[in-house]
Amino acid sequence: MPKENKYIIWPSYLDSSLSKNKGRKISKNKAIVKPSIEEIVMAAKKLGLNPIVEEKKYPKLWYEQTKRVVILKKENKRKILKLISDEIIKMRQKSM
Repeated sequence: MPKENKYIIWPSYLDSSLSKNKGRKISKNKAIVKPSIEEIVMAAKKLGLNPIVEEKKYPKLWYEQTKRVVILKKENKRKILKLISDEIIKMRQKSM
């Protein structure tokens, strides 16, 4: 159960290959292809959000085994999702 000062981030929120009905929360041009939990955690750490990984199933994709990241509430959730996505894009570009 989420706490008052925390947000839950599912990889589906950032995944450009999913529709809004399947869970994507940001626009397709800001979203990324198949974000991993590790990428989300690294991006959240760089943003100072103290991420914690939990093994849970995403309700909209209940048939897939997934994990989620719990982070501190510092901004509007959509803004945080965009910041995490931007950070993952930067990390991916550096590793090329």
